[in-house]
Amino acid sequence: MSSNPISAPAAASTPSTPSAPAVASWPTRLIALVPLGGIAWLMMTLADHPAVSRYGLSALTLAMCAGMVAANTMPRHWLAPLGPGMQLARHHLLRLGVALYGLRLTFGAIAALGAAGVVVPLTMLVATLLLGTWVGSTFFGLSRREAILVSAGSAVCGAAAAIAVSSVVRTDDRQTAVAVATVVLFGTVGMLLYPWLYELATQHWHLAITERAFGIFTGATLHEVAQVIASGKMVSDATADAAVVAKMVRVLALGPLLLIMALWPQGKAAEGDGEARAKARDWRALLRAVPWFALGFVAVMALNSASLVPQDWKTPLIALDNWMLACAMLAIGLHTRIGDLLRAGRKPLGLAAVLFVFLMVGGALLCYAVI
Repeated sequence: MSSNPISAPAAASTPSTPSAPAVASWPTRLIALVPLGGIAWLMMTLADHPAVSRYGLSALTLAMCAGMVAANTMPRHWLAPLGPGMQLARHHLLRLGVALYGLRLTFGAIAALGAAGVVVPLTMLVATLLLGTWVGSTFFGLSRREAILVSAGSAVCGAAAAIAVSSVVRTDDRQTAVAVATVVLFGTVGMLLYPWLYELATQHWHLAITERAFGIFTGATLHEVAQVIASGKMVSDATADAAVVAKMVRVLALGPLLLIMALWPQGKAAEGDGEARAKARDWRALLRAVPWFALGFVAVMALNSASLVPQDWKTPLIALDNWMLACAMLAIGLHTRIGDLLRAGRKPLGLAAVLFVFLMVGGALLCYAVI
């Protein structure tokens, strides 16, 4: 998922640790969102231009690329005033945008995907998590917790999963930041690579790959929800729809996964009140990490399936949804600095690279066998 963090674990409090900056007020966030919203609208207008649309570049892709160019060419202090708006877009607008995406789908669309739309993403989730934990701790020398953290970001839903898992297994801020960096790096590469792979496979190798099958593959293997939508739209709307449904299967699996991790024995427990406080922290972290936006997606899709959304409302609501997603992608791009990603650490990046290749190759073979 987003570049869509749920709640970062708090750093340990020490006398030498500076206090965290106060969260910006809502008026400040809204004011800082205005320029981001204007650029997102410009990207939507540009994406509709025939000279751009013929290349399959969606507003989400353009917004992401524009943000990355700005982040890597402009001084940090120039972009600092946009920070509150970026936070609003990456956290709230992305979640609302994913929930509203349900307006494009019905339960009939899920049924059309068949069992493969559920089996493929869940199989890849479990396989990636197990493989990443084993490879990370055995071959890369990472601690078990750090290996689980990086693997969860690749297996489930990107940065949101990494941050949610970190709050349950109690890793430190540096480990969490590194895991998120690997998701951003390889998720962005995959977002831009997947449409090219589809064209290569269908136009040059003449493989019989349907848009539906490639959508399931995209949703089952790409990291973030926003990346899945952007990549799918570069192929077709049908691919994006199938990809989002498959991705939501992985996102909805985050809740049960966190529950298992919270209940799994983690060595010798603390005694007395310390043990009770640790359990309370686990359950609070678990509740904060519930992917409510995924439940909202299902609820909106249910309303759409029951024809309870007036037809006159759909066009403006879908346009609003596209704008919110474009804002989120722009904010993610503005938060992506290549230098920071490359400094994240060779071992976690190496593990994430192995998982990236596994997701592409393993996901393609599984889709070939199942679909």
